[in-house]
Amino acid sequence: MGNISKVAKPPINPTDYDAIPTYSPHGDGKLVHAVIETPAQTRHKYAFEPKYGIMVLKQTLAEGLAWPYDYGFIPQTLADDGDPTDVLVINDSPTFSGCLLEVRVLGAILLKKDGVVNDRVVACPKRQDGVTLTTDAYEKLKDVPKDTLDGIERFLVEYSEVEGNKIRFEGTCSRRKAFALIEAARKRRKKQG
Repeated sequence: MGNISKVAKPPINPTDYDAIPTYSPHGDGKLVHAVIETPAQTRHKYAFEPKYGIMVLKQTLAEGLAWPYDYGFIPQTLADDGDPTDVLVINDSPTFSGCLLEVRVLGAILLKKDGVVNDRVVACPKRQDGVTLTTDAYEKLKDVPKDTLDGIERFLVEYSEVEGNKIRFEGTCSRRKAFALIEAARKRRKKQG
């Protein structure tokens, strides 16, 4: 047979989330970007797989359970657990996997998973002229109704325990401290290269 030339395969990465800045250019440092991995009201947990540049199904929750809010990460950050900083977005309606949102940080839920810090930033969509969302009234974590916040905390602990992790709730923190967590994670990411 003739000489068959080998065609080099380009690296797979159709979605370069590393190109997305942590902070939105529209918020004077008050809005961050959130990439949604797992939308609200689904039983499936999705996670971004950088090797392939796509969302992958990581877990399915038990029948009758669903993610209460959109869940994802803040780009160009590196949390203590080796992943980008987690963000839970309280929203009136679910978005979709891969959706990029500009969000207002309200605070963070402080957790340790298997002895490693695994905090979750809590945020809500930026306000929009002419559109009213329930979350427009939220400025800080304490503005979120207590039952809602208790439900989020309980969900984060229980779903992690079902995965076989030892999880410990360590409280919540203010918006200012949550921004400090994000900044520390940005520096860690930059240092990593």
